[in-house]
Amino acid sequence: MENNQLSKIDKKLFIKKSLVNMGKLIAFVLILVFIVYGGAIPVKATLIAMGVLIAIILITTLFYFKYPNVGADKIKKACLIVGILMVIVNLALIIIEGGKIDYYLGIALGLYFISGPDFGKPKSRKIN
Repeated sequence: MENNQLSKIDKKLFIKKSLVNMGKLIAFVLILVFIVYGGAIPVKATLIAMGVLIAIILITTLFYFKYPNVGADKIKKACLIVGILMVIVNLALIIIEGGKIDYYLGIALGLYFISGPDFGKPKSRKIN
């Protein structure tokens, strides 16, 4: 196998990785909601947001499993566009409505998308 090729993944390993990633996403979202709202978490809005996120993650993972040849460069370009839009919108909201922690978290997430998540990058191995 060449260095630039990704290894094939079977269905069981893919499902396991998808569930682990979904669990990490749910934990991350719950931590951010707790940071923003403190002890008074709005349960109804949080459940709606979690349902939407789970549906999106399931659809994207199934799409990725069916079409694994989508290049990482296309995903990076999409993340760059989404990140720039998130930063612009949240900066505009800060200017219009004043600084709220929601908008600063949105800017941080937008900057993460701009930096380019490492989707599809093969892991490098350390040679001793």
